[in-house]
Amino acid sequence: MRIIAFCVLLLGSTSGLSQDQNEQTLTTPRALFKVAPQNFALNTLKIGTEVFNKSGTKSYSLYLYGRFDGNHESEPHYYGDDVYKGVGGEFQYRKYVSPMKSYVTRRNKSYLQGIYVSGYVQAASFKQEGDFTYTTYDWNTGMRNTYSFYVDENTANWGTGFTFGLHRTFWSVLFVDAYLGGGIQWSDTIINYTPSQPIPNAYYSSYSGITSPDYQGIMPKFGIQLGILL
Repeated sequence: MRIIAFCVLLLGSTSGLSQDQNEQTLTTPRALFKVAPQNFALNTLKIGTEVFNKSGTKSYSLYLYGRFDGNHESEPHYYGDDVYKGVGGEFQYRKYVSPMKSYVTRRNKSYLQGIYVSGYVQAASFKQEGDFTYTTYDWNTGMRNTYSFYVDENTANWGTGFTFGLHRTFWSVLFVDAYLGGGIQWSDTIINYTPSQPIPNAYYSSYSGITSPDYQGIMPKFGIQLGILL
């Protein structure tokens, strides 16, 4: 979150330095290779490409991502842990309401900048399996009971939404893209337990946060992406 806030402030502070639009020293790229660094926090690698039209007024993006939580399946996990593995994709259309243009700072340094609104669709498939444990506490007896069971879970999710963003270059080669928006996600999960009733006489449930593949509902979408010329 601090990295994202820093990048947004940096983009905002430097955008005010572009005063002379007559010196068009940089041109809009045809395509960028991009990576989303904040996804590393979720053990996810998300990469993609953004392709612009000649005037820099719109673009199309395709992203692929893979998640691999590095816990070994042979080790027991606590119930509620996320140990997902899976892949997904996202397609995005961007309309640059302020087209990508070349600007010049007071120090006579040129850079490209644009402001956009986008719409996106995404879909993914994940699997989670392994040995899990769950501990209950009996307040009457003061006893703790630990149950062990095997989980085989398959989850598919899909969603759509929008973002607003600011896209600009630094040092003429690094593209920094900061965005904020939201959308909705649906999911479908099939879970098999061994034994089939893993926790006798107990209510068995879990809470799915917005970072969990089986989350359903309204969710925010924000972050940064870094790009270089292809």
